[in-house]
Amino acid sequence: MFKLILSLALVFGTVYSQAGTTAPEDEVQAKSQDYSVNTLYALLVAEMAGQRQLFDLALGNYLLEAHRTQDPGVAGRATQIAQYIGADQAALDAATLWVKLDAANPLAQQALYLELVKAARFSESALHLQTALDLDPKLNLSFIAIQGEGMSEGSRELWLQTLTPLLPRYQKNFELLFNVANLHKQQKNNQVALDLVDQLLEENEEFYPAWTLKARLHATQGDVKTALSATLEALELFPDDKAFTILKARLLIKQKKVAKARDVFQSLVNLHPRDSHILLPLALTQLELQDLDAAQASLEKLLALGAMTDEAHYYLGRIAQVKEEPEKSLEHYLAMRGGREYLAAQSGVVQVYLKMGQTDKALLHIQKQREQDIQNSQAYFLMEVELLNRTGQYEASLAVLNDALKAYNNNTDLRYSRAMVAEKLGDIVQLEEDLAFIIDKNPKNATALNALGYTLADRTKRLDEALKLIQQARTISPTDPAIMDSLGWVYFRLGRMQESLELLKKAYVDFPDAEVAAHLGEVLWAMGLNKEAKEIWAQGIKKQPNSPILLETLSRLEIKL
Repeated sequence: MFKLILSLALVFGTVYSQAGTTAPEDEVQAKSQDYSVNTLYALLVAEMAGQRQLFDLALGNYLLEAHRTQDPGVAGRATQIAQYIGADQAALDAATLWVKLDAANPLAQQALYLELVKAARFSESALHLQTALDLDPKLNLSFIAIQGEGMSEGSRELWLQTLTPLLPRYQKNFELLFNVANLHKQQKNNQVALDLVDQLLEENEEFYPAWTLKARLHATQGDVKTALSATLEALELFPDDKAFTILKARLLIKQKKVAKARDVFQSLVNLHPRDSHILLPLALTQLELQDLDAAQASLEKLLALGAMTDEAHYYLGRIAQVKEEPEKSLEHYLAMRGGREYLAAQSGVVQVYLKMGQTDKALLHIQKQREQDIQNSQAYFLMEVELLNRTGQYEASLAVLNDALKAYNNNTDLRYSRAMVAEKLGDIVQLEEDLAFIIDKNPKNATALNALGYTLADRTKRLDEALKLIQQARTISPTDPAIMDSLGWVYFRLGRMQESLELLKKAYVDFPDAEVAAHLGEVLWAMGLNKEAKEIWAQGIKKQPNSPILLETLSRLEIKL
């Protein structure tokens, strides 16, 4: 019995310490010893369960004993456990009891405030926040911004409506001002957030986080110049601060002052030579400036540090490609084990093999990756299709797409790819089926609408249907030159020559592609403007001498340039 009571005395010491209650140890022990053996045993079991991460058991025991004993320490412990495991209803129950038993405890008031916010009981919550701040003006309020990140826009707005009236009462509470400003930023009320930050900095210009928020708010509004100005002000207050110096460099990049950003990163690397989060952006700015040797040296330092190795291998692989060192490029790409650039690296492997004339190895690599990297299997299907199409293997490409669509039948990217391959094979039925499927899924898919409309105009006599589809596409994307080209072509097929000519001329100015040149030249030729037609075709041939559509047009019309 003595050992049990002694254990629980220690347990209750932990409870009061974590709950924030200031009861002296002898009072805690005396109070513990007044409990029944059943209560002591239940709490001991709860603590042991918590140590074994059996949190449901721990919470159940603490919550039951909190109501049974009416002890604020037990209620506080129950609240903490419930919040830790995300048991919101239990946390609200425990926090409500905790405040009832220990209303003068700011942590109890804070806990109940948070749980009422989670329950969207905002008006009630504000009363408890006010009480908590009156009890402890230095209360940590970072949970306000953290909680706001997971809220819906509507709930966050209601919460702000209850917080705003508290600001005049606590205008010297910089934590409150800062966190409410953060909520406004999350709500995209950027100007309101800026006003609060400026108010805060007028009162306390050395409130470090406010300068970061100010700079980011200006950047969010597209005012990079003012964001940089705020960052430079912050650096006067906090000289050589690493975070603000990095922010300065990133804002310089947004201003397209890459060389200056590179210099800032270089100065940081001189101060922090083992910081991978500075070495990598330094390397990227060096790459942007085409300083390949410097970038390579920076990336090799990353490898030597064993930090951000996937990123280092990826960019070293790209540098080796540019330097036409295929074996070295493959070595780096194949050394990657993951990361954001992993898929791009696999595409790089394929490009290198193709450049080396090793198409079979490229195909084998894609197929092997598709088996190993399951989560990106769709991307590998598309990669294989692109390779087969590039080498004119359309039947094989169609077979791959058919296999892919057995597993991903609703994937619109795969459907679109199959439609384009079907067009190459002259299978208009398959093309129409796939494009219609995409349009049914997304009636505002301008690309699919245009592709179907153009094919119908070019390959069938269903010109009115084609016109309707292309007009729909243009309504969605009115400045797309590819859609203007299609509309100009269907007008030509309908005999509406002047309208066709105007559209195709505009499309060609915006996008002087060989296909547009073929269409514009044919309309000019049909209108008897032979000299102008030949000039347009000659321009197209000069840019894309192997353009199939342009060569077909010239052959069909028996034109020699």
